[in-house]
Amino acid sequence: MVAFWKTPFTRFAVGSVIAVAVAAVSVSCQPAQDEAQKQTPQGTSPPTQAGLIELPEGSPMLAQIHTEHVEHHPMRVSLKAQGGKILPNENRLAHLGPRVPGRIIAVYANLGDRVRTGDRLLLLDSPAFGEAQLEYRKRRTAMRVAEKAFERAKALSAEGAIGISEYQRREAEHENARAELYEAEEKLHLLGMEEREIERLSAKQLPHAEVAQVFLRAPFSGEIIERNATVGEVVDPSKTLFTVADLSTVWVRADFPEQQIGKLKTGLAVEVRVSAYPETVFQGAITYIGAVIDSATRTVTARSAIPNQDRRLRPEMFAEVTVRTEEQSVLAVPRAALQQVGSRTMVFVTRGPRRFEFLDVTIGETSNEYVEIKSGLMEKDEVVTEGSYALKSEALRGQMSMGGPL
Repeated sequence: MVAFWKTPFTRFAVGSVIAVAVAAVSVSCQPAQDEAQKQTPQGTSPPTQAGLIELPEGSPMLAQIHTEHVEHHPMRVSLKAQGGKILPNENRLAHLGPRVPGRIIAVYANLGDRVRTGDRLLLLDSPAFGEAQLEYRKRRTAMRVAEKAFERAKALSAEGAIGISEYQRREAEHENARAELYEAEEKLHLLGMEEREIERLSAKQLPHAEVAQVFLRAPFSGEIIERNATVGEVVDPSKTLFTVADLSTVWVRADFPEQQIGKLKTGLAVEVRVSAYPETVFQGAITYIGAVIDSATRTVTARSAIPNQDRRLRPEMFAEVTVRTEEQSVLAVPRAALQQVGSRTMVFVTRGPRRFEFLDVTIGETSNEYVEIKSGLMEKDEVVTEGSYALKSEALRGQMSMGGPL
């Protein structure tokens, strides 16, 4: 074996085999190196590790990049209701029915009519009402007789023509007659008669038909939103004949998740949108927050008052309700710092003079300039604002060349 390695021919043969093997390895590695050079983007270095991009020295992109620190900024948080509905203002809503039983003989108002305070809605013929008026006329006459008798007794007593007991009897009869008249008059007021109508009963003669007639009147200005009255119909106090609503202000009832109760309070601004007027935002304020949680939906009801002078909002409309809370200090970044990659929201954070890391973030509320960051960043992190889109393009190009997703 030693003699074999020492021969000149064998040394030449072995050297030739080794040279050929080295040349073959060099040739096989050359295409891979060329391919790697082709895949490296011009003007940037390939990412040194996942999530990082490093720009070469002198890159023109560096001059375009501006950064800003992540800080707390004042921002109003929006609370979205799960559902909203327009309702009439119940403080300006009246269900009207007769105070006495009777028969409807005339109807003056129709569905949708606008009425003013005191306007006549219908005329009712009621024997019970007629009896109350006749009782008042009777008591008024009795009062007049008792008053004359008392005045006469007073004069006779001064002359000594009657005794003190007779004088006191006449005085008592006068006081009783006055009390009975007052009772009869109050009963007419309870039945809906006004003072001027009661004064009319003092006339010596009244038309027989008018004695039993009573008007149903509007208690305030508004619109007729319900009518259940027909001429000739016999009605009693349990029946609702008209519903009058003042729609110059409406209520909006909205349900908010249980988790948002701590942020709700009366007086907060409310924005209301309805499908009938998609471009219009109706403004109002919360006036009431429910004291009980709905056990089925785990929501709390909030009520808002919305001005409605043009009557565009109508009861039973569905509404989209947003509450604007008071300003709160939240961690936020400029809107320009955010980049969208598919369904992901990302920012670039500086990690050195030319190194940038792209991170996923979770965003919250937005304003004209800033966006709330709920997770993914910390205060004082330095994020790229201007130039972030160019960095995203470079990162995407680099990841495509490396064959992996961003």
